[in-house]
Amino acid sequence: MSFLSGILDIGRTVVGAISGSTIASSIVKIAALSYISKKVNANANKDNNTQNDSNIDKGVRLQIPPAAENKIPVLYGQGYFSGIITEAEMSNLNKTMFYCLTLSEKTGTLLSNGTSSTYTFKNIYWNDQRIIFKNDGITVDYTVDRTGTVDRSLDGQVSIYCYAGNSSSRVNPVGYNNTTTINAYDLFTNWTTSTHQMNDLIFSVVRVDYNREKNVTGLGTVLYQVENSMKMPGDVLYDYMVSTRYGAGIAAGEILT
Repeated sequence: MSFLSGILDIGRTVVGAISGSTIASSIVKIAALSYISKKVNANANKDNNTQNDSNIDKGVRLQIPPAAENKIPVLYGQGYFSGIITEAEMSNLNKTMFYCLTLSEKTGTLLSNGTSSTYTFKNIYWNDQRIIFKNDGITVDYTVDRTGTVDRSLDGQVSIYCYAGNSSSRVNPVGYNNTTTINAYDLFTNWTTSTHQMNDLIFSVVRVDYNREKNVTGLGTVLYQVENSMKMPGDVLYDYMVSTRYGAGIAAGEILT
């Protein structure tokens, strides 16, 4: 049963490396999300409200519950993202939740060498604890806090799938090499190959299996350390100026490179 029954589109804009007002005034495309169920908000945040976030770097992009005014940023270089919840679905007799966390727009081709932008998922954190995966690079084995203390509460209860570009572009976190193809649209029962391609988006799908004994009862604060190969100033400025999706949409012929 999908909690987000009426998603129309995802708002898009740029934050971080370059301010939208510095290039052109009409560069941002924003589309409204339809009615967002209060039940999603409650399930995604009921356990987060009591967490101590005093150690969280205020410069990171914190996890954002569903809302019509949410906007997807563009990552140049390296950043930390908790993402925007853009889909949630309950299954397995209400014992399993799937969440889609949208992190960033996918950037274009690097002017400096003509290669496409590539994305690397480095460390992933759950409630400020670094996740260590099992050999598949998807299923959580245990977490480690800042003092090195190991917590096995999430062992087998949480799985995280990372995607860099569309629903068929699953990538492994650094240090893992699972070549199994797992399409994002196969994880949600209401997603289809034609309507949920998630084209040109960097995102993640998180599966949470309810287990009160292990205190796994909802979505924690998931933080992703992601790096984009596009980081040189000239590449960044050119990409932002020519992009018709999130940038100024200036014709390449009008830019002296």
